[in-house]
Amino acid sequence: MTILRRRLLQSLPLLSFVAAKPQSSDGAVTTTDLVLNCDTAAVPALAHAAERFYGSAGVRVRIFPTSPGLLVPQLVRRVQNDLLVTQAPLLRAAAEAGLIADEAAGAWRNRFVLAAKRGAGADALKGPIAVPDATPAADVDGLAAIRALALGDVPIRGALDTDEVAFLIARGEVKAGLLHAADLPSRPGLEAIRHLPDSVAPPVVYRAAVTTLARRPNPRAFLDFLLSPEGRAALTAQGLEIAA
Repeated sequence: MTILRRRLLQSLPLLSFVAAKPQSSDGAVTTTDLVLNCDTAAVPALAHAAERFYGSAGVRVRIFPTSPGLLVPQLVRRVQNDLLVTQAPLLRAAAEAGLIADEAAGAWRNRFVLAAKRGAGADALKGPIAVPDATPAADVDGLAAIRALALGDVPIRGALDTDEVAFLIARGEVKAGLLHAADLPSRPGLEAIRHLPDSVAPPVVYRAAVTTLARRPNPRAFLDFLLSPEGRAALTAQGLEIAA
């Protein structure tokens, strides 16, 4: 069921952008709400920051998660969008495709951890352990990362992405799983039992930019907020680290 739910989620942004674009009869945009497209793993942190931004600026940021491999192709098809937050290489590809209006802002690391139900402790590493498969929907080769940790002959179970990994841990179908650090704050029943070294699973680094498809007023305001002390605090509270 989780896989079907995830695939449905990945199909939503193309429809959601249309729904999020109220227009007058002459085609002009009539809302100040901003539309942001981002990697699925960045959603909890960005949603937390968007709530704080709305509280201070009165402008909502509508966030539409998309698998990393679909982000640039979706924008190439001119799907209306104001802001893009994604991995640095993908943002460079978007810039090369003429989809970025200004220089990228910020840099935030999302580290990888092995997580288990709260209180399970190191015994959870005896397995089974769930990991994301190496597919376009994932940003890590989970099996390769576990092998590099030399945990021994533990049973490994493949999953579509870290959302499904968290689901399997919560259901008790596996003892532990490979997650992003930013997956944990929104799942209080889980905790990190081991942080993966950068040499085993390099952190995902996100950057943000205004797109050339932007039509709403002042989308840069949200990027400026992410770089402010309040925005930085909102992101770090949700597991993202500020990169130099």
